[in-house]
Amino acid sequence: MGLELRPPSREDVEQVRLWRNEILYALRTPYPLKKEMQGVFYDEVICNRNSNHHYWSIYDKELIGFGGLTNIEWENGLAEISLILSAGCRGQGYGSRAVQLLLDQGFGNMGLRTIYGECYECNPAIEFWKKITERNGGYYTMIPRRKMWQGQLYDALHFSIWS
Repeated sequence: MGLELRPPSREDVEQVRLWRNEILYALRTPYPLKKEMQGVFYDEVICNRNSNHHYWSIYDKELIGFGGLTNIEWENGLAEISLILSAGCRGQGYGSRAVQLLLDQGFGNMGLRTIYGECYECNPAIEFWKKITERNGGYYTMIPRRKMWQGQLYDALHFSIWS
């Protein structure tokens, strides 16, 4: 797989909106985004050089995902990781490679010291994030009652990886 990170285009971000709206159970903010809302996100976050969120489109000949390092705290060398893959690319090794590229950006190019994330029990990707954390020598723990989805509270996996 020849994955690469690219600066997101407006078209990429619109495609990601569609993927995102299909997996609301996995998100901290579980409401569908409208095209206009995603346009504002592109203009005010992606195109803002001073944003504390950095995102990339993930390509393997075509757009297959979107990832980022968000809520960056430069003074603490800390950021949260974000990843969305197209449905057809999940479970095929793309996610592991994409996370490695994001970690390389964070630790190698941005000088971050710790990258963390959270994945809810209602998300099938929870085992993926456990393996990623273990593979990178990180730490994870379960936090109870972190996500309300369809009337049920779910626990969350909170993980940290450091350089």
